[in-house]
Amino acid sequence: LKKAKETARRVQCLSNLHQIVNGLHVYANEYDGRFPPTHHEMNAQLSFELTVPRTGSRYYGYYIEKEVNGRVYQFLGHGALYGLDMIQDPRVYYCPSQRFEVFTYPTGWYNTPWGGYLASSYYYRLFGELHSGITQQDVDRLHNYSLHELAQPIGLVADIFIPHSHASWGHIDDTAWAHVEPPALNVAFSDGHAEQIGDKALYVYAHVALPVYSGPNKFAMVAWEYLDGDKRRLEKYYALPPGYLD
Repeated sequence: LKKAKETARRVQCLSNLHQIVNGLHVYANEYDGRFPPTHHEMNAQLSFELTVPRTGSRYYGYYIEKEVNGRVYQFLGHGALYGLDMIQDPRVYYCPSQRFEVFTYPTGWYNTPWGGYLASSYYYRLFGELHSGITQQDVDRLHNYSLHELAQPIGLVADIFIPHSHASWGHIDDTAWAHVEPPALNVAFSDGHAEQIGDKALYVYAHVALPVYSGPNKFAMVAWEYLDGDKRRLEKYYALPPGYLD
């Protein structure tokens, strides 16, 4: 019964990602093939944020202002779909398998501890802030992607894949990794399809290599590349002992 319930939750999670990536396609078709932008302070590891406070941040494009819970928020990234009414039910942004409370509904929507930030349980590919190992070219490449120019699909939205990268979030072990038994990630791609990736390698990297080598923002960037099928920079920056993944 437990396995059956988890299977149902994974199916619902995958359905959520289908709806989000479909919304991103609608958006891109209306905005010259571009996907919703974020702002210059958007960490790669914090791209689960749907909104930012109204503090005058520097934006790569623009934001959508909309009132939620009696407060006006600036929606951007995959949150822009809600700001534009392309997604109307906020529960689409929350994976039912997620166990870290801030990334669940209704807490992530109504009661995050971060003030002007609403949190989802899905990462968005586009980020804006530079860190060690992340260049301006890395960031610009993402914000300049066009749906019409991509040679092959890239991952756009995915389950959170950094389980405990920031102690102040209160992550314990793999709490923020939604699908654990067996380890898997649901990912939606730029061509409109979503799939569950059952390869446990990224799970091992997140739990073993990331705490050793640190650099969670760089890890988020190269983990997306891994999900695209390119594991070169992940293996370069976060080396594991030979045979560890066998």
